Amino acid sequence: MPGKKPKVSVLMPFYDNGGEANRSLYSQALEGILSQSFRDFEIVMGVSGEKKFARKLAGKDRRIRLYEFDQKPILGKSIPLQEKLYGIITARNMCLEHALGKFVAYADYDDISLPSRLATQVKFLDSHPRVGVVGSAMIMIDSAGKELGIRAVPQTDGDIRRHILQFNPVPQPTVMARSSVIAKAGGYRIGEIPEDYDLWVRAAKVSKLYNLKEPLVKYRVHPGGGASNYILELYFGSLRVKWRAMRLLGIMPSPKDVAVNLLQLVSLFFPNSIRRVLFEKIRSRVVIGGE
Repeated sequence: MPGKKPKVSVLMPFYDNGGEANRSLYSQALEGILSQSFRDFEIVMGVSGEKKFARKLAGKDRRIRLYEFDQKPILGKSIPLQEKLYGIITARNMCLEHALGKFVAYADYDDISLPSRLATQVKFLDSHPRVGVVGSAMIMIDSAGKELGIRAVPQTDGDIRRHILQFNPVPQPTVMARSSVIAKAGGYRIGEIPEDYDLWVRAAKVSKLYNLKEPLVKYRVHPGGGASNYILELYFGSLRVKWRAMRLLGIMPSPKDVAVNLLQLVSLFFPNSIRRVLFEKIRSRVVIGGE
């Protein structure tokens, strides 16, 4: 697209550990973006680990721009937390640095954007100039792609702020944001966990947030995978983000906020499979039944 900046930059970080499963999931995520009904976008890949596979993918479409950094691939093992945080935050900030679009959309390696996603979010941001970050509900799927249900989300800026001391109210894989708002918020910070939750709190200081009720992304729930290896770190990291939200946004915890956080603490003592189901029920009850 010589001489013309795209309306949207889709950010697609990828840590390639050499595993076929991860590569297959990333290919599906990429195909979900390439199949969008909205066409005025670029894809910015920030890749670490193995590089050859990503280079091959980048050659599929002229809208893909690939950037690389060094991070040793570790096949079949969990990455140490500090290394994981360094990798994903470096990749995301690299993508942000090179993004040319007015809007940036996030696409995680194992989730699938529905064909209308970009068009729906661009239309919303164009017609709501005071909103800087927009997410959506999600269709939860298992590792094989079977649908498990809908994850509801708080919608309006007021609803999001009412829930921001309970859990991360804006799902990272669904977000489209104004590049200017993310820059003003300061991007991702090395060492923060959950890094996206931390960013949305800072973005809420400079802009309004919103979630669309319509699911725009299929969110893959892995059995025992992903962040489940860092349960305690995520819990205490979330507490730090919530404390920051209280100070930055001037929000005082309600009795419901306290109750939800205590239930989250209790859930740490359950097996991961039960804990994930319990937390989803807590979240759904708060979002759907708590307004």
